[in-house]
Amino acid sequence: MERTMVLSRRKTINMVIVGVGGQGLITLGRVLGNASIISGTNILVSEIHGLAQRGGSVIVHVRIGEPNSPLVPLGGADIVLGLELIEVVRYLEYANHDSLFIVNNRVIRPSLPKVRAPSPQAILSKLKELGLNIIAINARELAEKAGSSLSENIVMLGALMGTGVLDEYISLDHVKKAIKKTLPPRWHEVNIKALELGYMEAKKQIA
Repeated sequence: MERTMVLSRRKTINMVIVGVGGQGLITLGRVLGNASIISGTNILVSEIHGLAQRGGSVIVHVRIGEPNSPLVPLGGADIVLGLELIEVVRYLEYANHDSLFIVNNRVIRPSLPKVRAPSPQAILSKLKELGLNIIAINARELAEKAGSSLSENIVMLGALMGTGVLDEYISLDHVKKAIKKTLPPRWHEVNIKALELGYMEAKKQIA
């Protein structure tokens, strides 16, 4: 029997998606938004750019179910979906000890000269010392297996779906339809494969 990560039943699921410019966070949010529309679920998606350039900090707020405002409150995230680990640390204030962290095992070095970035292993170790519930995904490797490193974001979306935390609202089939609705046809096959690989990796880790 398949296992899923179960959040306590709530009228609204609060999620923050964090990463840097160029990782496709906005596209990820659009696919998730379209999947919710296809499933008939209420959703609010809000984007905040720390810097409007490639490599700048980006956070996307997603509220699914019965949201009454567009932004996730501090300490109110049920899910933190992190495409880059330094950004996960930057936005820890949105999480609590019940939050589920689904993170890409990747660090993107800041563009500032002489700035040393910690390793992914060092960051994950510190996060686990805090007692956080973490699923770590090598999204770059899976994206390349799917056919394009640009599909890291969709790998992470697949991992999110693989945990089962959104099953009450959105199915994997809804997300596949949303990919076809959101992205150009030439990217459909690669991204659906990336979605499935992320989904299967999360299922494997949970099992």
